[in-house]
Amino acid sequence: MRALARLRESEPALVSCAAIATVLCALSFLLQGRLGINLQDEAFLWYGVVRTHAGELPLRDFRSYDPGRYLWCAGWSTLFGDGLVAVRAAGTIFVALGVCAGLLVVSRSTTSRFLLLLAGIVLVVWMATPWKPYEPSLALIGTWVATRTLEKPAPGRWFACGAFVGLAAFFGRNLGLYAAAGMAATAAYLAWKTREALGPALWRLTLGTIVGYAPMLALITFDTGFRAAFLDSITFWTRQRSLNVRIPVLWPWLVDFSGRPFLVVAREVAIGLLFLLVPLAYLLGAVRAARTRGVEVPTMAPILAATFLGIPWFHHASVASEISHLSQSIHPALVGVLCAPIAFSAARTRLVRAVAWSLVGLLTYFAVGTTMPIVRRLAASSGQEHVAVRVGDDEMILPPLYASTVNGLRRLVRAHVPSDESIFVTAHNLAVQPMLGRRSPVWDIYPFWQADDAEQDRMLRELADVRWALVDTRPVGLDPVMRLEVSHPRVWAWLQSEFERLPVTGSSEWVYFLRRKSR
Repeated sequence: MRALARLRESEPALVSCAAIATVLCALSFLLQGRLGINLQDEAFLWYGVVRTHAGELPLRDFRSYDPGRYLWCAGWSTLFGDGLVAVRAAGTIFVALGVCAGLLVVSRSTTSRFLLLLAGIVLVVWMATPWKPYEPSLALIGTWVATRTLEKPAPGRWFACGAFVGLAAFFGRNLGLYAAAGMAATAAYLAWKTREALGPALWRLTLGTIVGYAPMLALITFDTGFRAAFLDSITFWTRQRSLNVRIPVLWPWLVDFSGRPFLVVAREVAIGLLFLLVPLAYLLGAVRAARTRGVEVPTMAPILAATFLGIPWFHHASVASEISHLSQSIHPALVGVLCAPIAFSAARTRLVRAVAWSLVGLLTYFAVGTTMPIVRRLAASSGQEHVAVRVGDDEMILPPLYASTVNGLRRLVRAHVPSDESIFVTAHNLAVQPMLGRRSPVWDIYPFWQADDAEQDRMLRELADVRWALVDTRPVGLDPVMRLEVSHPRVWAWLQSEFERLPVTGSSEWVYFLRRKSR
């Protein structure tokens, strides 16, 4: 068994997995790195990267995720710049690390480079949200780290598990909680199966977590402004009714089949099935874990690790139950299913592999493959071809409707707002700020979460000298509560009393372009 473990971590396997991950991620970036844009959520990351590269700190100087992803992208900005394509390039590098880790886990069940290539394609295709590559990549890295520890629970590997927990938390506190739950389950399971004490493993996990989280601890300790913002963010989220926009699962039996295109219906059915099959896969993994004898743990390690990390990670899609959040949390399940043959006898391996890999391939194709940016571009009908649009310093290739929106926003702001003045922009069109090289006048660049009086007072102070505003009155994620009128009623009332709406040709009725009234 020890010889097998050494073989599994052999240099050829590492080289093969790294090469496949690098080539696939590079190809995906070359084909899609300039396609499409999300003016809201992707801009939330992009704006933060630009400001971090300029010397500001996430949380302290603007609303943000935890600092890890911003510092990662800002570091690469030294080479790539801080345009939108550069942010995507930095994310792609992180994806390559995650895909390589995932392939190293899959390599436990097959030595075929062709099958590893197919597995890599599946993992890359499921990186379907370009502004959220860190969640699924960390899930894959965590699965690999836990797999190694289950194969050989050495002290250094427990420390590595803890370091991963700290690193995940630096990118997102929720990710740190998922990782901590998964690694704690791994430790408890091994203690149960091997009859060894749980304490030493937990101690090394804790020590590793402190080391992995050291950058955040340093910021909290030595920067008083960051510490206050960090603590405020905790109290802020405890006041919210939900940590995300609530989107119910579209179960397969709720899909409308009447007169709709086949691919649209098939995609909705596939997504609904995945919300059934992913929990089922974890349930089967948990049953297999319970039935695994202690001496079998190293062999079953990929399935066990995918189960222990995947169950808490799937919480990410439990509230906002749609394809974007599913794509950020499904990767441990994918790896576990692709490794399913190791749980069966040699006589059944070929059959199980054919069924498991075919199922994963079909669901991947219909759920996300048909809507990849490159596929949409190639499938565009005559008259709907994508066009080149200048977005900041980059040339992006956008569908006609998005191109018209981006060009319209750029012309509108440049025509009215002097370059030395700031403009208040709400979340839907946040991309206006980094696209035109402007800094938001307010700390809360995504003002749709419920704000208390102190937070509204702060925003009103920040807006005191602002003369321009671009407000989209639609709710975020179709959640009626997440509108500026509801989340920041005093700010909305002040805008109505102090500003006048300017008519904008071709503008939608829900978009308000506002100018301060003359005094």
